[in-house]
Amino acid sequence: MIETKKHSDAKVAPEETRERIILAAREVIKRKGKRGATTREIADVAGVNEATIFRHFGNKDALMIAVIKYCSPDAKLREVVEGLTGPFERDLFVIAKAMTDQMEASIDMIRWSLVEIDYENGVFGQETWRPQTATRSIMREFMDAQVKRGEIAGDPDQLAVMFIGMVFVRIVVREKMLDCRLSSDTDYAISYLIDVFLNGVRSK
Repeated sequence: MIETKKHSDAKVAPEETRERIILAAREVIKRKGKRGATTREIADVAGVNEATIFRHFGNKDALMIAVIKYCSPDAKLREVVEGLTGPFERDLFVIAKAMTDQMEASIDMIRWSLVEIDYENGVFGQETWRPQTATRSIMREFMDAQVKRGEIAGDPDQLAVMFIGMVFVRIVVREKMLDCRLSSDTDYAISYLIDVFLNGVRSK
């Protein structure tokens, strides 16, 4: 839990204060959800005045967007994709593992995004950036390159959505199916999903 000792804004760098508020907001969201999180409680957890939140973010909705961006995997995922060296199936494994690690680290945010989807849609409003949109864009570029190389066939965007969806669903449902190896063994699950993605399941 974040220490709640009050800090003087004059002694703390703006970037540090901003990150402290974001982390505090995430902690409060984890307990109360985005809708139930108040700027007053977030300020208490962050150890700042409530006015400091508004000075850094303007309003609660902007803070919620900042929290989601902070937890988003897109920057790390792009770094992973740009460092790939092949072969293709191995690259898919590395990507899926990176996605899995990030989703597991952000499972609290994922849960509340599903529970409060109406609230989140309202918060984003005209905001064009969303975690899923950013991830989809990166994967669409990757799949497009593989289609052009002849590794796979199909629409790059649909391939990207399918691959992301397979990883996402496994993360979301695994706690409900603990007796299944796909839930308990990450490496096995990723390899299995890649096999299904590349080869399907119909008997040849």
